[in-house]
Amino acid sequence: MRVLGISPRRILAMTFTNKAAREMRARIEALLGDRARELTLGTFHNFGARVLRAHGEGVGIPQDFVIYDAEDQKTLIRRALEEVGLDPKRYTPASVQNGISAAKNQLQTVSDHAAQKGNYFDEIVNRVYERYEALLRENHAVDFDDLLLLPVLLFQKKPEVLKRYQERYLHVMVDEWQDTNRAQYLLTKQMAGMHRNLCVVGDPD
Repeated sequence: MRVLGISPRRILAMTFTNKAAREMRARIEALLGDRARELTLGTFHNFGARVLRAHGEGVGIPQDFVIYDAEDQKTLIRRALEEVGLDPKRYTPASVQNGISAAKNQLQTVSDHAAQKGNYFDEIVNRVYERYEALLRENHAVDFDDLLLLPVLLFQKKPEVLKRYQERYLHVMVDEWQDTNRAQYLLTKQMAGMHRNLCVVGDPD
């Protein structure tokens, strides 16, 4: 920004935790003052939420959606278990929640997950996943993993929306790269797909 004259609006910087994002912003504000506010800087999930607030209707998400935290998810999964006739004591909400989260982080929708040949527990997860997703949508809600999954699916479905973001962000920077999952990797790849100016920082260990 200071040396090359790049507009802060054209920089996207993402990291993993709110604490890290606050630290990054504090450092940039110390360097650049008020101009730092024009950067898009935050967590992957924060960026995903911004995309969905603006364009989520392209994947069936209303603008006024709410974000369910881990406890909300567990409660909803327990309800989904009961509604598909499964005993929450035998199949714990936590274990099923982990299975659904793993599927979403691999960008597997309900139909994608159903198509894979897994074990009996995978079948249980899929039955609950399907009902859980229906309950989320009934409540105009998304979970934490949806904030990564749905923007990637949105950009795949609506290339014209992706193009607007790609045109805007000339430079993409990611911190703690070693922690990225498939969804975060693909979201990064989509954002850097036009200008191909990508800088990542990671732990070599």
